[in-house]
Amino acid sequence: MLLAIRDRTSGWIAYVIVGLLVIPFALFGLYNYVGGGGPQVVATVGDTEITRTQLDQAYQQRQSELRRMMGDQYDPSMFSTDDLRRRVLEQLIDRQVLLNYARDSRLRASDEDVSQSVRSQSMFQVDGSFSRERYQDLLERNGLTAQAYEAQIRRDLSISLLQRAVESTTFTSEQTIDRLIALQSQRRELAWAALSARDYRDGIEMTDEDLQAWYEDNRERFREPEQVKLRYLTLSPATVAETIDISEDAIRARYEERATGSGEDAAREVRHILAAVSEGADDAAVEAAREEIADARDRIRGGESFAAVAEAVSDDSGSATNGGSLGEIEQGDVPDAFAEAAWSLDEGALSEPVRTSSGWHLIEVTGVQAADMAPYEEMRDQIRDEIAMDRADRRVTELANEIEALAFENPSTLAPAADAAGLEVRSTDWIAQSTTDSGITSDSAVLETAFSESMLDTRENSDLIERSEGGYSVIRVTDYRAARVQPLEDVREEAETAYRREKASEAARTDAETIADAVNDGESLERATDRVANAEYNTPQWSDRNDRSLPAGVRERGFRLSADGERGDRAGVGRLSGGWAAVVVEAVESGDASAVDNERRSQLRQTLNDLDGQASVSAVVAALRDRTDIEVRERNL
Repeated sequence: MLLAIRDRTSGWIAYVIVGLLVIPFALFGLYNYVGGGGPQVVATVGDTEITRTQLDQAYQQRQSELRRMMGDQYDPSMFSTDDLRRRVLEQLIDRQVLLNYARDSRLRASDEDVSQSVRSQSMFQVDGSFSRERYQDLLERNGLTAQAYEAQIRRDLSISLLQRAVESTTFTSEQTIDRLIALQSQRRELAWAALSARDYRDGIEMTDEDLQAWYEDNRERFREPEQVKLRYLTLSPATVAETIDISEDAIRARYEERATGSGEDAAREVRHILAAVSEGADDAAVEAAREEIADARDRIRGGESFAAVAEAVSDDSGSATNGGSLGEIEQGDVPDAFAEAAWSLDEGALSEPVRTSSGWHLIEVTGVQAADMAPYEEMRDQIRDEIAMDRADRRVTELANEIEALAFENPSTLAPAADAAGLEVRSTDWIAQSTTDSGITSDSAVLETAFSESMLDTRENSDLIERSEGGYSVIRVTDYRAARVQPLEDVREEAETAYRREKASEAARTDAETIADAVNDGESLERATDRVANAEYNTPQWSDRNDRSLPAGVRERGFRLSADGERGDRAGVGRLSGGWAAVVVEAVESGDASAVDNERRSQLRQTLNDLDGQASVSAVVAALRDRTDIEVRERNL
């Protein structure tokens, strides 16, 4: 099979890295991957080493991905550090197995593929087009060479070639699609008996011994994460602005500046000349267009009229015959780069060549319309706040430097820094890293710093922390409490409630199973339900797999049961919100495959091919791992 896969890679062009086995490496942090890493080796895959640095980078990236995907619901305690690191390591090993096979099989992405991949990455683009200057600047700022970065891109593309080749070996027959359609569009008549756990709670008996035994079996439910107490000070522009006095003269001067048009204006009359650049144009074409605009600028400066040059040169046919005029525009009417240039020009001045996604522009402002101003009394408070915030921003920068220095010089106290800046040192109660309260404990940067190893070990002032909401904080850990299981006496009320709820649910499920067993033995659901005091019978109802009129647990269980009772039970138990249900299949209608159009059949075929392709990739990785010497050095993890 592996030989067949290699044959299928010829001619494939892969611009996008896909699949679970390829771990993407963003530019930032890539240096640690391609730059050699640290000396500790965590695993060897054939003749290739995976270093601790590489594992740390991949682990941190996976945490960032989880945080980005889950947003406010992200809680580090949900993921065991050891388990997550192990999963990330296994993915690195899988990736290296594929890389080694691609290397040994001489599967190599072409220079053209690498170039296209680099040029398509948005971080290297300006106004939608690849910028070589930005590319080189970003690489240099991250300690990378183009050769090293492009080598990593080539490796990623090689894996993509291999994956696509594996996935291309899959095939789905028309008969398989017909069977899938028949199942997907199947309708079932479902009846059920509902049992609410609440009806059983009053009958639950509980002794101290029962509760103690249950607590011992469920200790982890009462585990409290590690916690800290903090002392901190926060410097924000908003609080500093409240302390700044703004004179009436300063407020009126700012108002009059705007009123006379020396501030921002509402609209401008603009004309332009465009040298269009097509999407994906090479560097030579982009530079030629820029030179064309520069030549047009020189001609106008040399005495030719803007209108004549626009008519002769501009690629904007809509304005070229009108002297290049765009009429009156507002900033939101044009691309940001165009607006920035137009609003920076004095009336009658020519711009330098300006780049947008359309190409290069030469811009001239021919008229300025001042913004309509509200009366001074209506604008006064707003202008006062703007001036205060402007001054506060500058003051915050000055104070931040002073605070940082004093916090460093006095590592065991925040008082000198607070006194110098006129701030209050505040304290928190016990907080966990998963805390989502408002204020300082809602900032992920603060929490990450608070629970860092250095902060917990030294109990000294932190470095200046830039806040996501603006401003800065300095913190110090004053107390620490390791993760622990809370003793029963501290959580007795919570434990008793959980015990009764769990036992009530178990009792409801037992009765639901009794009803389902009776139906499978030949009794009707209605009669079996009548013999259980807390059960409520629900008449049969036709449903498809997406019918939201039925409880989700009834629908999901009903479509997993045997359709005819011959190849399994026609009755079973499903979970309800707050209880359980005995679910019975009364009748079945198969879906009509002929009623599905070709577009839907193509979508299903692609879905099945994708699933089979993923399974095939996993099988190939497993086969390659079996024939590769892999060693994991547990002590270095």
